[in-house]
Amino acid sequence: MVNWFQIALMAAATPFVLLWVYLYMKYQNSFNRYIESLSADDYTLPELFFIGMGFIHLTHYNLHSRKGRARIKEISEIKGRKYAEYYYYIIKSASFTYILTLTPVAVILSAMSNEPLMLVLGMAVVLLLVRYLEKDINDKLEERREELLLDLPQVLSKLSLLINSGMVMREAWVKVSQTGERALYQEMKITSQEMANGASDLEAFRNFADRCSVKSIRKVTSTLVQNLQKGNQELAYFLDDMSREMWEEKKNIVRQKGETAGTKLMIPIGMIFMGIMILIIVPIFGNGFG
Repeated sequence: MVNWFQIALMAAATPFVLLWVYLYMKYQNSFNRYIESLSADDYTLPELFFIGMGFIHLTHYNLHSRKGRARIKEISEIKGRKYAEYYYYIIKSASFTYILTLTPVAVILSAMSNEPLMLVLGMAVVLLLVRYLEKDINDKLEERREELLLDLPQVLSKLSLLINSGMVMREAWVKVSQTGERALYQEMKITSQEMANGASDLEAFRNFADRCSVKSIRKVTSTLVQNLQKGNQELAYFLDDMSREMWEEKKNIVRQKGETAGTKLMIPIGMIFMGIMILIIVPIFGNGFG
């Protein structure tokens, strides 16, 4: 009897397999300089990423679409502008590699076993791998932005204190940037270097806001530029006011993190509770009906 399910799956897998073989034969040594530095600890199957790179090259996939440019800008917050486009290229190549490699494997295994569930599980693995690439970047981005927000109140307090003591803004900015090594202080050091190299305060602070890309920091730098012309007294008052506002925001962030952590703990606690209940109830019912 003809098994149309198996025939349909094999027919669907054939173009994927042919494309994969073509990409492997044509591009196996074409992108070594891009993948040789990738670690298996950071990526799954990095040695096969040339498959995705070959697909991008073959199809002229547009990495600089509107969505692509937005993603590159986000990655630049973590990896820096110099390497952001490279890492976006790696992520897209990895995604195409997983899709083109694992999809035909899942289809063929499902056809050979005559088991539709095998296809579902295989496609789920592909989806999870692709989603993990995006989630990893999103998690690091969220962690960095949260770190920036948590350090902002203290930075504003230091700036306000130094300016109140008579120090001009540029000197205070350089001084505060040297008091820490976390992300916000590193960005302040870059801004200090830009100003030392001849950039105007307006340009340097605007670049600072773009690199941080956090709404609160954009608000602070925008108002900071507006108040620079009003003298130290007005500037110190503004910084002190913004510092109090950011401290309240920091408290809200910490409170939300605590609530989220509490919610996450409920899942394992619930599972442990259910396990204990099963251990108690099963013997009781077993003895009762024995």
